[in-house]
Amino acid sequence: MTPEFLKTIRGEITYPYPVLGLGNFDGLHIGHQSILKRVVQKAEERNGTAMAFTFDPHPVKVLFPERALELLCTTREKIELIEKCGISTIFCIEFTKEFSFQTPRDFVKTFLVNGLKVREVMVGKNYGFGQGRSGNVDMLQSFGAEFGFHVEIIPPVVLKGQMVSSSLIRNFLLEGKVQEANRLLGRPYQIEGTVVAGEGRGRKLGFPTANILPGDKLIPGNGVYAVRAEKKSETFSGIVYIGTQPTFENALRQIEVHLFKNGGTLYGEELKVDFYGKVRNEMKFPDREALIQQITRDIVKAKEILNQPN
Repeated sequence: MTPEFLKTIRGEITYPYPVLGLGNFDGLHIGHQSILKRVVQKAEERNGTAMAFTFDPHPVKVLFPERALELLCTTREKIELIEKCGISTIFCIEFTKEFSFQTPRDFVKTFLVNGLKVREVMVGKNYGFGQGRSGNVDMLQSFGAEFGFHVEIIPPVVLKGQMVSSSLIRNFLLEGKVQEANRLLGRPYQIEGTVVAGEGRGRKLGFPTANILPGDKLIPGNGVYAVRAEKKSETFSGIVYIGTQPTFENALRQIEVHLFKNGGTLYGEELKVDFYGKVRNEMKFPDREALIQQITRDIVKAKEILNQPN
């Protein structure tokens, strides 16, 4: 539990009319945002406190580590995105196996009733809680009637006949459909990582690249993408190549960023990379000159994508 939450349990901190958004909020997509915006709206109406309750790490990583789930956003990124929705108080509780053994009633009594003393709770219709996700929204509403808090179920967001979900976003990204994923996220998909030394092939070709080692986030499918990269609050347009360099028969998957303008010394720097659109799939070229010509065309197309209105 976070220190702030321990203080609420001991009665050291109280909040005026707590309105709470519940969820794991993986990716903080536009469906999650609709829940949190409703929390903010209701808290403003009641002169209350807009709150969010989430977990770290992702429950799947604790309960099913063999699945090797790749995240849509880091915990730090998730907290920042929740704050951007207008939430003033965030509880990010450590998710452990012991935590997962709680019954739905124990979870509600410990965290919502005795801890936060919630007055209203906002959740998506598929929200599950307690051991084995045995609690559902109908059960949560029953607990609300019993313990004196109101539960509002926020309907899912549907775009082009598809319900917005983290799994759908993952599928789009793995297929390289970053523009489709971005529409569901409500922002460009971002990866970040430390710039490390590569093999120097890009520089020899006339297109120097920054090789990055990302963290535990999902990497879009192999190919070339139009991106904007941020280094120390300075933003650069560019392209990123993700793949195994089949032209050079390199088996290691790499992420190489080429900035259109010189970004200065990058080794050891943290680089945030926002994806705006796919330029092409990964290809194998017959020779060095064919690759150079294709990269030149890639840059032209990437600039066209980046110049499109969002």
